[in-house]
Parts: sequence; C-alpha cells; structure tokens
Amino acid sequence: MSGNGGNTTTARARSGTRRLLAWGLVALAMTAALFWVALGQEYPHSAAGLAAADGTTRASVTMSVPAMSSPAGTTVTSFPSGSATPASSAAPSATTTPIVPANPSSADPATPPPDPTPLAPGTEVPAGIDQSDPFLSVADGSYVLVTSGDPSGSPSGGPINVPLATSSDFVHWTAPVDALPVLPAWAQPGYTWAPDLHRFGSTYALYFTALVANHSPQTECIGSAFSSSPTGPFVASPTPFICQLGLGGTIDPRVFVDHDGTPWILFKSDQNIGGSTTPTVMWSQRLSADGAHLLGGPSPLLSPDRPWQGSIVEAPDMVALNGAYWLVYSANWYNSPDYAIGAARCAGPAGPCADIGPKPLLASNNQGAGPGEASVFQDPDGVWMLYSPRRSLAPAPDVPARPVYITKLGFSGLGAYLAQGSPPGAVDLLTSPLWSTRP
Repeated sequence: MSGNGGNTTTARARSGTRRLLAWGLVALAMTAALFWVALGQEYPHSAAGLAAADGTTRASVTMSVPAMSSPAGTTVTSFPSGSATPASSAAPSATTTPIVPANPSSADPATPPPDPTPLAPGTEVPAGIDQSDPFLSVADGSYVLVTSGDPSGSPSGGPINVPLATSSDFVHWTAPVDALPVLPAWAQPGYTWAPDLHRFGSTYALYFTALVANHSPQTECIGSAFSSSPTGPFVASPTPFICQLGLGGTIDPRVFVDHDGTPWILFKSDQNIGGSTTPTVMWSQRLSADGAHLLGGPSPLLSPDRPWQGSIVEAPDMVALNGAYWLVYSANWYNSPDYAIGAARCAGPAGPCADIGPKPLLASNNQGAGPGEASVFQDPDGVWMLYSPRRSLAPAPDVPARPVYITKLGFSGLGAYLAQGSPPGAVDLLTSPLWSTRP
C-alpha cells in the first residue's frame, strides 16, 4: 500500500509539473506573439514590420511603379532656388526606423554592423567645400570630391561652377578649384548643381545641372563636359545633354555602371517646377561607351509612393551588391525639414524600383533638419553615402554653408540601413584601380 501510495503521489507530482510546463509554453507563445506585433510597430523595416505594413515578406515584394509613359525628349530641372516651398506640399514628419541585419558581419562589406548612434550618423568631410550634392570618386590614386556650385567662392568673389578638391588620405584636401571654369552659352552663370564625374576610356565626363538662361518659366537641364584629366578643366558641350522641357526640365545626373560594363545615367524630371505639386519621376537611360550620347529611351525608376516623400523624389543614385540593385534618393522639398533620404530596391538599372518600408533611411536627426542630396561611394571595404546634413534655407542664403557629411551604409534582405564604420581610409595604390566610382 505504501508503495502504491508513493507511486500515486509521484504521478500527481509529474501531472502537476506537466500542467505547469504546458501553461508555461502557452504563456511563452503569447509573449512571443505580443513581441512580434510590437516589433512590427516599433521597427517597420523588420520582418515583422514588413509583414504588418505590406502584408508580405521581402521575398514576395512586387517591383512596381505607377503607369507612366516615357517622354520623347530628355532633360531635368530642380526647384528654383529663388522660389518658396508651397504650403500645400507639407508632408507628415518622418522619422528613421533602425534596420538590424539578420547576420551583420564586419567581414562582408554589404552587411556591416548597424550604427550604434543612428541619430548622429554622419562625419564631416574636411574638404573645405561647404556645398550641396556631394559626389566622391577615385582617380589617379586620389579621392576626388565635387559639389554644387559656390556662388561666391572664387578668389575674385565670383562663382565656382563646380568646386573640386582631392585627397590621398581623406583627411588632408587640396584647396577647391573650378572643374568647369567656362559654362556653355545655354547655362545661366551662378546656378550649377549636382555634378557627377566618370571615366570613359581615356576621357573623363562631367555631368552637371544648370539653370537655362533666358527661359521662362525658370527651368534647369543637364549638361555634359569632357576632359583628359579627372580634375579638369572640363569643356562643356554646346547644347544640353538631357532636357525634358515637357516635364519641367531635368536635374540630378548620376552615372551607374552595371556588372556587365553597361553605363547608365540616372536623373529626375522636374515636374515640381515653380512650386507645382505634380509628382516627379526618377529615370535611367543607357549611355554610349564614351558617355557622350544617350541610347534608347528613358525608363521610369520610381515616383512618390510614401507619405513622407510628399510629391517629390529626386537625386537618384544606384549601387549593386550581391546581385541586388539599390536606389538611394532624396524626397520632399529640399528646403523643408521634411526633406529626407530613402532607399528602394530595383529589378535592375532600368527599374522598376520599389520602397521596401514606410520610413526614410535618414530623416531629421541630431545633426540637422532635412538631410538630403545624397550620393553613394563604393570601394572594396563597403558603401558610403555622402550628403548634406541639413536642408537648404532657400530662398534665403544658406548661411552658414552646408558641409559635406559621410556615413557608411549596409544592405540586407530587410533593406538599407545606417552602418557602423569610419570614413574611407588612405587610397591603397597597390589594390585600388586608377579610376573607380563603382569598383
């Protein structure tokens, strides 16, 4: 009897233990479910957030853009610096959402660890160039940095059309020179923006945005210039290279070279000219092998599709990593605190592209309100983003001038994210090619 009684007691104890374990598992499952929901709300770019926001995971994201017809011509323009932002363009304030890669690795340039200080991610580039739309490349063993024009930066007090500085170590920079000292007749002096520099064979091409002289309404178009040296002087072609007059003009040229060596030029049609709220479009088009001609027609990449963008997307640049194409761009009015930087995934250099999450990559933060006008720089150690840390004050002068900032980027299945890492180091002449904008 005593033996049976002991077995009964033991059985009851085991049964109670099993009940406790069962209830513990139920509680754990409920906690996990609540955590998953909370994660989706707090981190919309996480797998939980993507499922909650888009009803799908990244693997099933559909690449699509609004139906658009390609224009017959080519051109681009930016919002005139003397105009005010229309009140109707105000968009909801956007905040960045941290993305944590599934398997961050300092050994993989595509997925470095996330930035531990995402509200202060940038480092100022001490190049002595305080202007917008920075673009970085490597040529002849040196970094080459160009920016938008400086209206009064020359020794005589006149404009520097395309400021250019060089450095071998990213610390000590040469004094800025004008890479484009003579503008073409169609361009209004004192109004040049968003230069891009690229090598085609033995020739270097400089693409730039300029205000069209004696044109009403104020319109900007893209010009081209060429030189035998990466530091110029560049000689401009007599006519605009891209000028979509039917779409308000064309601005923000950026060259992207695909893995097969095919060059493309990215740009933005300026439908927001004069304060219009007509949605803008970012495009890409093939370039000839010498960079002097356009091939085929332009393909639409992306138009505004998120509330934080307002009616404007602009300043497109592209990078390819591990078989994936990423579009880094700016959105909303450039002189608004709502200006921010986004990232979208593309089917290829001709698009289409689609935003993965609802939030921008970088919005107003502790280093400034309205960061934007970004470009990307890639070398064997990873990808960096150069940008203006704060919005323009237009139509008032940008005083003090806006410095150039740089931060490292990472790219995972969940999207682009701000990454941990210092600015690029000294150029390694043994491993770096003589010219590299997209190694």
